[in-house]
Parts: sequence; structure tokens; C-alpha cells
Amino acid sequence: MTDTTIAIVGGGPAGSAAGVFLARADFDVLLFDHGRSALRKCAFLENYLGFPAGISPAAYRDLIHEHTATAGCDRIETEVERITETPDGEGFRVHGADGEWDVRYVLATSWAETEYLSSLGVETVPEDHSGDVEVVPTDETGQTNVDGVYAAGRITETYHQAIVNAGDGARVARTLIERERPDFYNDWVVPDGYYERYDMAVPEGVEEITHEERRERERSAARRMTEFFADRQ
Repeated sequence: MTDTTIAIVGGGPAGSAAGVFLARADFDVLLFDHGRSALRKCAFLENYLGFPAGISPAAYRDLIHEHTATAGCDRIETEVERITETPDGEGFRVHGADGEWDVRYVLATSWAETEYLSSLGVETVPEDHSGDVEVVPTDETGQTNVDGVYAAGRITETYHQAIVNAGDGARVARTLIERERPDFYNDWVVPDGYYERYDMAVPEGVEEITHEERRERERSAARRMTEFFADRQ
């Protein structure tokens, strides 16, 4: 366990978006995914920005899995049974069906499942809508009543839409990054010399690239997306 090891419970849009942001900020991300994302209830995504013709949920899942892997997340396909404090009280121990993992932070993004948080004393309340689903209250940073335990997405009663949940996961990830790396300005790629023109140092977290490198990244991205969708015809 390092000071920036985090367990994200839930591999859907919220958890995956958070994982990408955190991994790119040099967190060690363990992304626990039991393969039953609420996204599977959707027949076709038609309101996700960037896909004007829509995209199948299966294709979208494959893309976010590839994105988290590229960013450096370790996706662990197992169900989290419970989470406890580590013996030294400095972090948390994730107990899964296939093993145990010690982490510094926990980010819960799993929908309709909160029992695994009960050992920590994480507060839950009934969802406002009818039914017996429990949700997790958080403060404005996404933190629960337990220090070091955060929540984002549907588990906090965020709207069902995939893009809303992805945005909420990214938002909470940013607050965690600010907690551990307050000088990390932004995960942002800018043209070479951008900050020099303003007589400023390049902030931590920002990458400057040349025009040639930008064009190569554009070509590489276009090739990958063309291959991805060609394979699904």
C-alpha cells in the first residue's frame, strides 16, 4: 500500500471515469468490477456526448475498459464482500471473493450495494424514490462520514444517465487528487510553449507537446477508433 493507493468499488461509468483521472495523477488504482454494472439495463446509449449516432452499451463498456487499462488502472474482476480498517488504522482492507488488498482510500461507486461498507460505519439512508435501496450521503467533496472513504455516482443518488455518473466520478476524483497533490493543476495537454508565452512555469500535471506530436496522437487515436468500430461490424 502506498499513500495514494485507492480501491474503487464499481467498474461502471462513475468508477471508470474516476479511475482514469486518478491513475493519470499517479494514484495506484485498484478498480473492483463484479461485471454487473447498471449500464447493462440500457438497450442503447443515445445521449452520451461525443456519440451523435449513439453507441451500444457493450461497445461503450469495452471502450471504458480499454481506457482504464491504458491509463494504468488495475481492474480486478471480483465482488467486494466487506471493507475493514487495516490493523494499524492507516488505511482500509478490501475483502473480496478472491483475496484481500490494503489501500489508503476507498471510492464507492457501486449501485444498489452498500452492505460491504457497513463494517466501517459508513452512513447510509433510504433512497428518496420508492423501494428499499440504500444510498450514501456525502459532503461537497464526495467524502462520506468516514475519513478516507468517498462515494460517487448512483450510490449517492446521482441520476441514472451514464454521462452524469461519469462526470460525478471525475468530479470526486479531482477532490481526491487535490487532497494528495494540491499542486497538481490539471490533467491537460497543451501546445509546446503555451505557458512560456505568458511567462509562466508549466504547472504540475500539464504536458506540453509539439505540433508534430499532436498530429501523431490525432492519427493514432483515429486509427484506434476506426479499428475498434470496424471489428464490431
